[in-house]
Amino acid sequence: MKNSMTLFGCGPKLALICLPYILLSLTVMYKYPDFFDLPFLDNLPARISGFIWLGTGIIFWVYSAVYFLKYFKPGVLLTEGPFGLCRNPIYASIIVFIIPSLGIIFHSGLILSIAIVLYIGFKISIHGETGILRKIFKQEYDKYEASVNEIFPFPRRIFQ
Repeated sequence: MKNSMTLFGCGPKLALICLPYILLSLTVMYKYPDFFDLPFLDNLPARISGFIWLGTGIIFWVYSAVYFLKYFKPGVLLTEGPFGLCRNPIYASIIVFIIPSLGIIFHSGLILSIAIVLYIGFKISIHGETGILRKIFKQEYDKYEASVNEIFPFPRRIFQ
């Protein structure tokens, strides 16, 4: 196990795990546009909801990325800003907001399935990063972990 934090975290590992499925899904959607179509989402209220969710995700992603790039320093545990909402806000913006919103906008079950695969890949690949943070920050990280959701940027009590 590595002993230091990196700017990319578990991102490269997550990409290796999920990229084959994402490419396969995009190929299937291109060749067979109606494959896994969700017609119950093909309406104006669903599309408007999708665009609102997408806007929320893009704003959250920009906020998280800018905050991370501004404040990330090895040896410093980020617990404020978007990191006060969830421990992995950049991944959350993509997995919880952006990809699902695209699935709703395009009424595509394949796009929604990409979010599920990304979440599974995230759960598989995050352990190394979490281990490093535990090793570096000890009780400070344990307290942070107990108080903030891993990837869902909503109050913790909703998911307990």
